[in-house]
Amino acid sequence: MINHQHNLSTTARVIKVSALMLVLLLPLSALGTRFDLWPYTAGLLLFALSVLGSLLILSINLIWNFRKPNTASRSVILYSSLLALIPLVIAMLALRNSSSDVTIHDISTDLDQPPVFVAAIIERGGNSNSLQRDADVLSSQKKYYGDIKPIFSPLSTKQAFKQAMATSQQLGWKIYAEVPAEGRIEAVATSFWFGFKDDIVIRIRATDDGSRIDLRSVSRVGKSDLGANAKRIKLFVNTFTAAQ
Repeated sequence: MINHQHNLSTTARVIKVSALMLVLLLPLSALGTRFDLWPYTAGLLLFALSVLGSLLILSINLIWNFRKPNTASRSVILYSSLLALIPLVIAMLALRNSSSDVTIHDISTDLDQPPVFVAAIIERGGNSNSLQRDADVLSSQKKYYGDIKPIFSPLSTKQAFKQAMATSQQLGWKIYAEVPAEGRIEAVATSFWFGFKDDIVIRIRATDDGSRIDLRSVSRVGKSDLGANAKRIKLFVNTFTAAQ
């Protein structure tokens, strides 16, 4: 009986240390990607390892609890279970309201003539996703993001350009091109943890009643953005409209 209790406590301590390491792996996976210590694919793999490992620990602890461990081991099991919940909760929050089943990383308010990137070609470099839209992207956006529309504003193109600049800055985008004569603004949005970059181009054109504002947001890496680009455009539209 003594040896059984000793082995049980030793295993519990191993699980406790493992749970702590998996929690630490979560920010490490993101920050390593953000500071270019490894490619984003490696960062996502480490993130997945943290989540799946934590899920495994919770499963083991649940089964272990039915074996009636001693008081010390039960305390360690409880502590490690609480630690294991952290990656799972963060993963759930990250995926909340996302479209994880949609493989699309390029969203535009104009499907027929999407705004064209100019400065982004240099900013993105040669290892980023292509800026060419294909039929699959078009059909996916029509199916999943049919509610994304351009802004029709009573503002003049000059006023709309100024308001678009202010809205972009308000949302924390880094503007790297502004061409009032063309009604074009280009910017980049960077995610907080992993540092993923999505490029945005804003196009402002005159209409009989004021101006039309179109946006396009494209991820630099990855084939699925979990709905980030669509969410970004909707946020811009709402913020811009509220400020008029």
